Amino acid sequence: MTSTCIRRASIEDVPVLTEIRNDAHEKKVAHGDHAWGKEGDGFTQTWVLNSLSRREVYVVEQDGTPAGTFSLDWDDAEHWGPREPDAGYVHGICVRKGFNGRGLGRVSIDWCAKKVSALDRRFVRLDCDAKNTKLCAYYESGGFTRVGLKPTPNSGDYVWSLYEKLAC
Repeated sequence: MTSTCIRRASIEDVPVLTEIRNDAHEKKVAHGDHAWGKEGDGFTQTWVLNSLSRREVYVVEQDGTPAGTFSLDWDDAEHWGPREPDAGYVHGICVRKGFNGRGLGRVSIDWCAKKVSALDRRFVRLDCDAKNTKLCAYYESGGFTRVGLKPTPNSGDYVWSLYEKLAC
């Protein structure tokens, strides 16, 4: 039987989180999604360490092996504008090469929904490249509704697709 657990990331996780993020970056680029940069950009350990210092970053382990990561924020004015404190914002859902297709993204989102609900917030929100139709369809199949599109100034034609669903 496969066991999955989610725990808060620590500084000791930086090397493996960097690897996981780069695996996910490579997959995004292969789908024409350049939200995290172009081919060859990737993430550094310094970037991951800075992320750990600014937000809640989590490790998804499957059978004791770090297999994914994501972060959960309590506001996101950059993408969503000023809002009431009624949601949790999921960012950077990543799955390590070799672990795709095992449901770890859904497990992560469901875990976030429970945490959001436990804090008496109503919504789980996330965003993605509006042109990444496969990722948009994935979120929609998981119960998310597109509630807006947000163009990114000074980024050519890049548009964020904003999604939300009710927490548990």
